[in-house]
Amino acid sequence: MKNFQLRSYIIGWALYLLFAFLLYPQLRITVMLFSIPLTMLGGWIFLYRGALLTTALTVPVHFFLLTIYSDDPKIIMEALNPFGIGSQLIFSLSTALLRSSQLEYRRLNNSLEELVIERTEDLEKLTHYLIDAQHMESRELNASLLKKPMQDLKELLATSQLLKQKLKQKNHPRTNDADGISNIIISCIKQLKEMDQDTIHSLSVDDDIGITLSNLKQQVEELHPLAVEITENPAWKEIHSDKTRYLTEIIFEAVSNALRHANPETIQIGIEQTKNHLSIFIENDGAPYSSSVKEGMGLPLMRYRASKIGAELSIEPSQTQSTRVTCRIPIDA
Repeated sequence: MKNFQLRSYIIGWALYLLFAFLLYPQLRITVMLFSIPLTMLGGWIFLYRGALLTTALTVPVHFFLLTIYSDDPKIIMEALNPFGIGSQLIFSLSTALLRSSQLEYRRLNNSLEELVIERTEDLEKLTHYLIDAQHMESRELNASLLKKPMQDLKELLATSQLLKQKLKQKNHPRTNDADGISNIIISCIKQLKEMDQDTIHSLSVDDDIGITLSNLKQQVEELHPLAVEITENPAWKEIHSDKTRYLTEIIFEAVSNALRHANPETIQIGIEQTKNHLSIFIENDGAPYSSSVKEGMGLPLMRYRASKIGAELSIEPSQTQSTRVTCRIPIDA
């Protein structure tokens, strides 16, 4: 950039000298007015120093020019005319001021942009940290509080059902009491399952998304009376490892939302590949999604994670089931 400016300044001088000495010698004093654009160029390129230096250099040039084309001392002394020199200084210094203001504005604008980018990155890191902390806290809390009670209740339910069967075989009058105990235990298990709906986020994320989805299927089917279907497709291998974490979090959240709000009997997780996109979808046959329902944190977090991998997230009715969540990931060239 500096070399270009210096070349421009030199070319300006060359054109001015060529114009002054060769093209219009008959203009004499008038030709000095054409030095004003030259001094403005000096002010624009080199600011105040360039304005003063260029103006100072044009004075001997004008003096030499006038001595060539005139023998009149009065005309020759016009090279030192205060009005002419003052005009050059006014125009050149004004140009230098304008250029200096422009550079300062650009510097401040760049500083502001860098500050905004820095703060945005910090905010993004903080958001990511809070999301991870929230999920970690939920995972650890659910895992520590619900696992043992769920196991004990299942064992107690099996015992109560066995007791009920024995009492029924003997026509014991307390058979209905045993049946009531079983119903109470079943109700408690159901409530624990409702509390445990977010525990699918406690699954570890493997680099192989197929392994993660298999673990998800196993855990959900153990905790809930439904089927999770995962479609086999070679396109699963096309997902880059740097997108696996965000994508699995989206799938976990979509399945969790379906369990919490739709009460489905079947959840299907699949992938479709086109020329430009990989479309990962989560469908369920439960209650349809309603856009009129006020969103919680789940959907915004899903959209946030989708944006981190350059994907688009959509929630709409499925052609075969009630609700379809789709995450479309562009295929890198």
